[in-house]
Amino acid sequence: MKGFIGVLSLAKKVLEMNVKLLRVTEEGVNLVAEAARMSDASLTQSNKEIVELITDNDYSSVLEHIYFTFDLSEVSVSLSRHLLEHRIASHTARSTRYTEEEGFSYYIPKRLEREGKEEEARIYRDAMKSANEAYTKLRELGVAREQARYVLPMALHTHYVVTMNVRSLINFFMVRLCVRASPEIRELAMRMYKICLAEYPDILSRIWCRGFTLGVCPENKARPNTCPFKKLVPEKREVKGEFEEQARGIIEKELKKILIK
Repeated sequence: MKGFIGVLSLAKKVLEMNVKLLRVTEEGVNLVAEAARMSDASLTQSNKEIVELITDNDYSSVLEHIYFTFDLSEVSVSLSRHLLEHRIASHTARSTRYTEEEGFSYYIPKRLEREGKEEEARIYRDAMKSANEAYTKLRELGVAREQARYVLPMALHTHYVVTMNVRSLINFFMVRLCVRASPEIRELAMRMYKICLAEYPDILSRIWCRGFTLGVCPENKARPNTCPFKKLVPEKREVKGEFEEQARGIIEKELKKILIK
């Protein structure tokens, strides 16, 4: 009976991603500007102007003094693997070794929720149900959580706390706000960005995907028609092609100046 109830609860749980700000460095603009003046005494601009200069010119090491800590819930284990690619951060996830996962909630790709995808959605949900039944049965047979957890799917919802400095967040946003990013992590990036923008608009209003931030899109021909900047921001390959041959000549001359013994 316990396992049957777990399957029922599994079918009913359709939870939305939730992102909460736990901590943020206060008066970060002043902190960054003061640190920048310590490094370069010639800076006489206002704090706001210094921060804008630092952001626009990518003098971003000083931005590491500002930290954000987020509580992320109803995100998939698969997404958490992508988060780990952003290594200059502090990561803590709910442990499936110490947490009972019977009746787990899970991520459903939005494409499977569209009209005409009923069969695909059914197959997906059946797979989640089977995983839950296997996990539940193993636990009933006395199998430890740390062993039973291997049948759990990548879609399993987890709970996550991540701390990132603003320099790392800028990199995260530049990569994950791109329309080519995986849908779930792009949704996460959008939610985190909105929070960060409200806290530090002088910095984050100058940041979006790589195309917007850099002024050229490194996705080149891979950029899809769904990109809102496709007709506005040039491709990196297109811009670089205009000067690459001449620039290579300059590089060769520079290399000839280097004496190798």
